[in-house]
Formats: sequence, C-alpha cells, structure tokens
Amino acid sequence: MSSSRQSSVFARFAQHPPQLDGDIELSVDLVDDRHGVVRLRQGDVVVELDAAGLSVPYPSGLQQLLAREQDVDLIIVDRAPPGLRAAAEKSGLSYLDLNGGGRVVAAGLVYIAPPHPAAGVEGSRSSPFAPKSSRVVRTLLTDPHNRWRLSDIAALSHLNPGNVHRALAALVDRGVVERDEDAYRVADPGSLLEAWADQHQRPRERIWAPCEGDLRGCVRDLLGKLGASAVVSGELAAEELAPYLPAETAIVHCLDAEAFAALAAEDEPSLSFGAPRGPILVDLADEGYGAFSSKRNGLPLASPAQVYVDLAADRGRGREAAEHLRREALRF
Repeated sequence: MSSSRQSSVFARFAQHPPQLDGDIELSVDLVDDRHGVVRLRQGDVVVELDAAGLSVPYPSGLQQLLAREQDVDLIIVDRAPPGLRAAAEKSGLSYLDLNGGGRVVAAGLVYIAPPHPAAGVEGSRSSPFAPKSSRVVRTLLTDPHNRWRLSDIAALSHLNPGNVHRALAALVDRGVVERDEDAYRVADPGSLLEAWADQHQRPRERIWAPCEGDLRGCVRDLLGKLGASAVVSGELAAEELAPYLPAETAIVHCLDAEAFAALAAEDEPSLSFGAPRGPILVDLADEGYGAFSSKRNGLPLASPAQVYVDLAADRGRGREAAEHLRREALRF
C-alpha cells in the first residue's frame, strides 16, 4: 500500500479541517503525517479520538490498517463508499471524509453527515474502472501477486501501451497498485477488487429476456443466437464457479455489436428494453468482459473477478453469491 498516498490523506485533513454540521468544532493535533488526535467540541462536550489516514477506502484496506494499528478510533478517508461505511460501523470505528461527511459516535456526542464523493473519481471516462480501461484491472487480478511488466499487461488486455500506462498511473494514484522499478504489483488484491466493484460502470445497452422453465436452457438458447460472442455472468455463473444458492437470474455479456443488434431486432414482444421484465439480462459489453473466461457444463463463463463485480452491487441473493464466490474462487 502506498505510504506516501496514505500520508497525504491525513495531512490534507489536518491542513484543512472540514466544517462540521451541528455547531461541532473540529481540530487536529498531528502526531506524524499519518496519525493524530482529532478533537471534537460541541458545547461543553469534548471528545478526543486517535485517528489514522486510510488511503484505500475499502474493507480490505481497513482490515490491513487495523491489523497494524489496533488503537484507532477514527479513520480519515478521501471518500467513504458503502462497503467502507459498513465495515467501519461493524468494527465500531468512526470515519470522516475530507469534506466532513461521515459518522462519529463517542461518549456524549453523535455526528452523522452524508458522505461526499471525491471529485473526479466516480463516473469519469478517464477512470481505470471504465469499461475499456478495466481490462487492465481484470488482467492484474488473474495473478495479483505477480510483478507485472507493462508490455505483458498490454498483450493480455489487448490494449496499446499508452492506454495501459494511463490506467496503471491512475491505479497507482489511487493506492491500489504500486510501481517497483520497471514492474507493477497489486498493493492489496482485495482493495483493488472492491474498488472496481464500487466504481463499475455497467453497459448501457441492455435487454431483459423472459424465461419459462429451466434457466440454463433459456441461457443456452440465447447463446445459440449470439454465437461465440458472449459469456455468462451473474447468479448462474456464480453457481457454476462456486455452488451456493440455486441461480434465479443470469447475465449474458454480448461482445459483438452486430450479434446484439440482431437479437434486439427480433420480433419478440417479450424482450424488454426498459425496466426488468425477465430473469436474464443481455447487455452489449466491451470485449474485455470475455477475457479469462472458462467453460463449465457447456456454458462460457466470465472470469470469477468479473462475476464478482457484476453481482457485488446487488442486494440480497446476488451479493451473497458474490461474497461466496470471492471466498471460494478468488480468495482475496
């Protein structure tokens, strides 16, 4: 994990303490560039919290920090995505972002304010988690403990070296990848996977297809129409890769624009282009979605990392299947 980036989070917070709502005054006493004491005052109530900066605001990064530093009461982050918020609350930790959003619960004081997204992180075309750039992330996660040369990543991701360099630079800036002389390594595979899932941009062109009877049979019928230009993801792929819950839904990533257009042009009133009206989602995805696929029981399955990302944002069954897949197949 990049210590310089981690230092800058707490240093920026200390240099420019945010204004908190509710007439709460905030001040910071630095211990070093990564740690300090954050003091909150509301009327006669004064609370002092041992604080540390967390540059990679995801559950895996938090677990690594707590393994090193067990006396932390408050974590300071650029932004607090849902996974980090849930993990912090489960651990009994308070958190604040650089704009004063967060949750602090201490004796005599409770402060809760909506987290603020970091500018330029989510939804940006230059994001390393954008559909095409995510080919780099997908490649790195096939062997997250490898020392990767840029040329090897370019060859496996089918991107030119310039695009790979930009994606890697953005990942290094976020603290999830480190550069070591002429090679790159993943600082924390779990945080990289969680960052990708958190900022994943789903394909915009989608069709929902109905299914009467066997889900696998319906998916095979769709694959027959799409030819070799598709891979299966979602609950069905998770069940094949790491059996847990019987699949009720599936995602089919079509990697060919002509095949997708031909399916969309079919005279099928049951196909839905709006709200979901069937258990099978067919989308037009970047061809990188098919990288590192495998075949199980006659179905071409997306890589385990891709399946996790596709399911992680879902609530209930999808999320459960994603976490089980991560434990059994990814193991980071």
